[in-house]
Amino acid sequence: MAIRFLNPKETEGIRSYLNGDPEFKLASKYVLTNILLEVGDSRCVVKVREGQVSELAVNPVFFDACSFFLRGSEDAWNKFLQPVPPPFYNGVFSAAIRQNFQIGGNLEDAFSYFWALTRMLDVFRELQNK
Repeated sequence: MAIRFLNPKETEGIRSYLNGDPEFKLASKYVLTNILLEVGDSRCVVKVREGQVSELAVNPVFFDACSFFLRGSEDAWNKFLQPVPPPFYNGVFSAAIRQNFQIGGNLEDAFSYFWALTRMLDVFRELQNK
């Protein structure tokens, strides 16, 4: 299954949909960070600025600095993005504990912004299955 947030033709629609989500707006109200999502060898930087995603940059250049990252294989992401994920793929924390995902970089930021991150990924799951 092709992962939609990695498709440059879909990033603007995903960004708009996410910015229209009231829960994400609330969760990310004070967020000012760049989040790197790695799917195998593919990468996407999500730039969040005070309640809005300003950009989803697919395969960014090396100087797109990120505060923290979430990394997993393509298989792990495909399982995570299923409408009803299998056990240990239903949340970031459980996936990281079981080593299906890696969380790295500034972990203080990652856990400070955990609600915004999990809501963003919930929206990605919803859009993946539309």
